[in-house]
Amino acid sequence: MEILPISTDDHAWEKRDTWTSRVPERFREACPQVKRIDGVDTWVYDGETVRIVGTGAAAMREDRGPIKTWEEAPAAVYDAEARLETMDADGVAVEVLFPQAAGFGGGPFVSTKGEEALRIACIRAYNDYLVEEWANVSPRYLAQCLAPMWDVNLAIEEVRRAHELGHKAVVWTAAPQSFGFSHFNDAYWDPFWATLSELSMPCALHIGSAKTKMDLWEGFSDFHRLAMISVNAITSNTQVMANLMFSGVLERFPELMFISVESGLGWAPYLLETADHQYEQQHLWTEGMSMRPSEYFRRQCYVNFWFERTGIELRHMIGVENIMWEADFPHPTSTYPHSRKAIETALANVPADEQQKMLQTNAERVFGITLDPADFPESVRYRP
Repeated sequence: MEILPISTDDHAWEKRDTWTSRVPERFREACPQVKRIDGVDTWVYDGETVRIVGTGAAAMREDRGPIKTWEEAPAAVYDAEARLETMDADGVAVEVLFPQAAGFGGGPFVSTKGEEALRIACIRAYNDYLVEEWANVSPRYLAQCLAPMWDVNLAIEEVRRAHELGHKAVVWTAAPQSFGFSHFNDAYWDPFWATLSELSMPCALHIGSAKTKMDLWEGFSDFHRLAMISVNAITSNTQVMANLMFSGVLERFPELMFISVESGLGWAPYLLETADHQYEQQHLWTEGMSMRPSEYFRRQCYVNFWFERTGIELRHMIGVENIMWEADFPHPTSTYPHSRKAIETALANVPADEQQKMLQTNAERVFGITLDPADFPESVRYRP
């Protein structure tokens, strides 16, 4: 058996001119761009700092730490051709791409910052960039679009446009209410969910899109702080998925798929068992829930893993068909450059047919693609 591992969470750095070369001239001073501030290259949008270029390339550094200037960044983080070389070396067949500077679902210009025309121009520029400079370079990259979160009709319009361009999924926020908009569960968004269902576009809920966090101790070192931020973000999606199962969205749109991204899977059995218990205790079948939360989950929800072994041992409590794999390149938590070893370690005692589902065929089904081993180099063909 040959398996082509599909990483369902990787990040394509936006190039320095992603927005300045695409937005109308009147927005070129306000759109996202890199500026050097006190010796550190920083993304700036509409006069305010967004994030330093920072740790987004950490997986390619020996110390797994941040960089200060763009010149220090390896080409593979922002160049599609160079990225293919790292994929071949790391045993990755396909990458599903998420933003970096644009945020993971609640970024600087998808909410209220800046005039509306500027925000729309920035969203369109990003979506165009990801297709033009990644998906069109190689079919080994799957693009996912951003969409306005302040207006359901604008969101639908952009999703339809992006779908025509070739985007396979939508990167959305798990909590638009955190930004002052209608609640995730509100029927206001139903036309948006209906559009995703119609287009067979899954909705990616990346960690960090819901503004859930815990205050960080001032005494942490830089690396302690980074570790705590990562753990907080990874575990935050437990709340996101709990809300999704009780939201009514899965009931109203039974063909719509949601992915909990970069949150792992070890928490899922506990959450499903707890949610089912509360469903029984509160008699929620009398309040519009035709199935147990775990049944909605197994019908429509997906989680991914990249290092866990304990979670894999619990895979049948989650559903083997509901699990996908990720490498999270090039972030600090990424398995690069040892992704093949990470796969072999995590799946050491897993039957080959189940490995194939979690590494390849589940993702093929979710993103609507079919891979042919003949189209890929030998280095990315995995034989369990």
